[in-house]
Amino acid sequence: MNTHLKIAAAAATLCYFCLSQSFAADLTITVDNLRSNQGEVLLCVFSAESSDREAFPDCTKGRPVRQGKAIIGGGKVVITYKDLKDGIYAVAAIHDENGNGELDTNFIGIPTEGIGISNNPRMLGKPQFDEARFEIRGKTAIILTAKYIL
Repeated sequence: MNTHLKIAAAAATLCYFCLSQSFAADLTITVDNLRSNQGEVLLCVFSAESSDREAFPDCTKGRPVRQGKAIIGGGKVVITYKDLKDGIYAVAAIHDENGNGELDTNFIGIPTEGIGISNNPRMLGKPQFDEARFEIRGKTAIILTAKYIL
């Protein structure tokens, strides 16, 4: 009888572990419409739960839950972030053409490099988290279209 209880407890523990792993979400991000293969794309994934939504899309002040760089090929990049929690997120991307690790702007602050924001909102001023927000449940894929102002 004791052996049966131990086996049942072990099976229950194993099932719990398997179920908890199956709820991890994967986010695949494609950034297309890149005007050249020069440089790299910088990406930041912001969470409604833990990032600073007011600072979006600033990757330094906004406390993104994931950040990364991707090498461009054929005018686009594809990157997958694994093991995110299901929830509400927003993504910001920069086509860092000169490889200096930041968004370059002209003398009045207009970006001279490409920008991509989840949901591809119209770019009239600083993008807001709420216009870029989307839900992740399990495996999710989104496409950001890079936009160039200058």
